[in-house]
Parts: sequence; structure tokens; C-alpha cells
Amino acid sequence: MKVSIGNFLIALILGLFIGAVAGALVDKILNLHMLSKYLLREAISFELYIIKIEIQLTPAALVGMVVTGYLVIKKG
Repeated sequence: MKVSIGNFLIALILGLFIGAVAGALVDKILNLHMLSKYLLREAISFELYIIKIEIQLTPAALVGMVVTGYLVIKKG
């Protein structure tokens, strides 16, 4: 079964958010500061008139995105 590009991108974005939240929770519970460390100096920002979106990448977010991408491709 083939996955459409739109569904794949939505799954990757959700995986990015879920990974970031899971990494922040694990850091708080285990008192680590490794998973929620920022990888970029400044956030990636998109500004559309009155809406501004900023995204900061963390190792946990990248892991969540990779795992989600793998599961979507594997499951179809």
C-alpha cells in the first residue's frame, strides 16, 4: 500500500511534536538535560501577516520524527 505525500508529512510533523514532548517529559523525570537541548542557535520561524510560527529542533524531536517516518513507511 502506498502512502500519500500529504499524509506522510502530517505524520512527520506529529512525530516531531510527540518526540519533543516525550523528550521534555523524560528529561524532567530522569533529571537529564540531554534530550531537550536545542540543536540550532535560533528557532526556524515562519511569519504570515498576523501568525508567527517558530520551531526549535531537539534530539528528541528528531528521534520522534525518524521513528514516525519509519513506522508510516513500514506499515504503509
